[in-house]
Amino acid sequence: MDIPIQQIENVLQYTEGQAYFLSGIPGMGKTRLALEYCSKHPESLYFSFQHLDAAFAPMIFASRYPEIFGSCGDWQNFFTALKTYAKETCPTIFFDRGGNLKEQDSFYTELGEFLDANSSSKVILVGRPWEKIPLSCTDIEAEVMTMPKLADLYSLKDEAAAEIFSLTAGLPELLSAYDLEKSFEENVRTMLRTDSVFYRLAIDWMNVCFRTPESYNTLLYGMAQGKNRINELSAFSGYPKNKCDKYIKALIEHGLVRREDGKNGHSKYFPANSYFCLWYGALFTAVPNADGSFREETFRTFMDYFNGTVLKDFYRKLCIHWIKNNLNHDTHCYIDTDDPSNYDIEIGDVNFDFAAVTDTGYYAYFDSTFGGGLTSQLWKEIDQATTQQLPFYQNEYYLLTVNRVPDSFWTLSKQYDNVHIVQRKSLFAEFKKDYNKIAHPKFVPSFVGRNH
Repeated sequence: MDIPIQQIENVLQYTEGQAYFLSGIPGMGKTRLALEYCSKHPESLYFSFQHLDAAFAPMIFASRYPEIFGSCGDWQNFFTALKTYAKETCPTIFFDRGGNLKEQDSFYTELGEFLDANSSSKVILVGRPWEKIPLSCTDIEAEVMTMPKLADLYSLKDEAAAEIFSLTAGLPELLSAYDLEKSFEENVRTMLRTDSVFYRLAIDWMNVCFRTPESYNTLLYGMAQGKNRINELSAFSGYPKNKCDKYIKALIEHGLVRREDGKNGHSKYFPANSYFCLWYGALFTAVPNADGSFREETFRTFMDYFNGTVLKDFYRKLCIHWIKNNLNHDTHCYIDTDDPSNYDIEIGDVNFDFAAVTDTGYYAYFDSTFGGGLTSQLWKEIDQATTQQLPFYQNEYYLLTVNRVPDSFWTLSKQYDNVHIVQRKSLFAEFKKDYNKIAHPKFVPSFVGRNH
């Protein structure tokens, strides 16, 4: 937690505000971060509204620090005591789980007066992005761990970091449950228990956001099964389209669903991250044993879904990232690699992950599933499909693969300069480039660039 604590310290030091909003989706470890900060800075104070009524909270908060507050019974007395304490120590004060407080609650009135009277004090309100804070606040956004950062901080091989990231979606609370001393499969087995944070997070998240999560669960389950358009979700769930639209907007607002604009302006909807894909794709309908564990069949289903859907999707994103950053280096004219209509193009018997034709044809095929691989039959189909429109020598072929490249394909790439093979290590190198520029800037000697 040292890095995010430093982030908070920097924000407090280099901004002039007094009130801050530390926001993040569930699973970001915001409460733990606040407590770790207070442990490092003993003069700081931490209060949580969890399970508390706004009018009852002052008494509970006062009992946490009786030497400061005595026996306060309301917010006016609470903040009067806090003013006295703040004049001597200039503390950072955390108020966590304030999402149920209303704007008219006297807490905010007294907090505003406290801030006006104590310009040197800092108050950090901790909550979720969709919660409304009726104060002018400087935002501090908790961020998920990225795959490049995982690999860097824990000295992991890129492939291992990709697996862990895809399993946890980079959420700190899930990462905290991962044991680097154990194998990936051992960690999965540990997480597949009803008392694990991995199993509970999705359930708790839904219960916090919705009074009746069952209806929303149906839509998320449908998305994980490949029903990603409104009409598909309506048919799958039995809900009218307008009801699906309303529910999906609420799911997006609460960080549970993401939207992608597809071809011809038709939107698709997906679980917000890889964790929700896994939970709804492989755990939602699984029945646990009496002791909270799951059968071996559930583990196998989970691993099959992980490798065949979630991890494949991660490597597909790496391939898309490479195409966006490199394709136009080889083109004679600009190709819009952000245009969704250029992706997932079926030509003949081949589904190309990217295809764009001008005076030259540009075709990309992503071999993004481990255990798959490029085959001679695949190349015959690619050749046959693409030469129907333009001759072979007017096309550029990009074969991006996570598997071992067969010798026959290396021969092709050496024989024809329009056949480009991109290996897994190159995909990772491109994906990590921006991170490494910031985390590991190259040293430039002072004499470089001098005028002689």
